[in-house]
Amino acid sequence: MNTTISISRETRDVLLDFGKKSENYDDVIRRMHNTIMLQEELRRFVDENEFSSLEEAKEWTRLKLKGR
Repeated sequence: MNTTISISRETRDVLLDFGKKSENYDDVIRRMHNTIMLQEELRRFVDENEFSSLEEAKEWTRLKLKGR
């Protein structure tokens, strides 16, 4: 079941700019949400493992995978 939400024209334009040609608003919002959730997960990973930066975490991960 679909619903209607009210957004400003500015927000609509942001969604149009962010979206890909084949995507509808629902697709765009879900992709944005997934991107934000992944960023939050990465941020928590960096914080929990006391890395000073995401680059340091990436290097640690690369070295960890290389050692397998």
